[in-house]
Amino acid sequence: MDILFQAIIQGVLIGSTYGLIALSMGLIYSVSGITNFAHGDLMVLCMFGAYALFAILGLDPYISILLVAPTIAIATFVLYKYLIQPISSQQLMVIQLTLGLMFVIQNLLLMAYGGNFQRVPSVLDGDVMIVGDFAVIQSSLFVSFVTTWALAAVLFWLLGRTDFGRSVRAVHQNARAAALVGVNVRRTQLIVVSLSAVILAVSASLLVSGRAIHPSEGLHYTVVALMPFVLGGMSNLLSILISGTIIGVAETVGNVYLNGPLGFAVPYIVFILILIFRPQGLFGARS
Repeated sequence: MDILFQAIIQGVLIGSTYGLIALSMGLIYSVSGITNFAHGDLMVLCMFGAYALFAILGLDPYISILLVAPTIAIATFVLYKYLIQPISSQQLMVIQLTLGLMFVIQNLLLMAYGGNFQRVPSVLDGDVMIVGDFAVIQSSLFVSFVTTWALAAVLFWLLGRTDFGRSVRAVHQNARAAALVGVNVRRTQLIVVSLSAVILAVSASLLVSGRAIHPSEGLHYTVVALMPFVLGGMSNLLSILISGTIIGVAETVGNVYLNGPLGFAVPYIVFILILIFRPQGLFGARS
């Protein structure tokens, strides 16, 4: 039971960050109906941005986020405005474009950094917290958990209590009707896409701390985002965040009790089983 409790705690902490990655994907979908299949690769790009800043300037990943976040936000803004937005009504072309972007990012990183794993040290490397008599928590995971929910709280307040949030909800419900009452739909979409990129950069800085990274990890993180994204109903942001925690718990418990590939398959098995019995998603979509 002690081992199970430890695995569940680790899963909740890791899964919260998975939920944050999926939340970023859900934000884009909520205003554009677009699923970005290069989502994980953009996150890996942020991770290697943190690595480059550490190698050149010696910046801790928790500090480098101040440079990585605005950079990826500007890059994503330009990418969406000039490449994706003009073809946003043609879903197949958007899928092809984002898949192509995935390969471009991956190969550029391989050319720049090679095929070896890289590591980004942080101030919290090796630091742990003891909870009770048996639970040992990595401090970096605890910081990720607290940051995730604090950022989510700010985001939910922004979407629920401000004029910008009302514009986002209007575009999500009916973009044409929103435009008729004076909402600048294209500008709202661009702002949300940039905000999503900032959230993705934060997720990258939280996950990269003290761990090995590789240029080809993007597809893994895209799938990690897609599972909570679908389980949460694709547009229910709070449910997406909670679903990320479920996937994180399934991953850690599977790796503890099942060795090898079967352990890694547990989150996908849980995902498939939930969709069999709840095809509309674990919590359903929010209109």
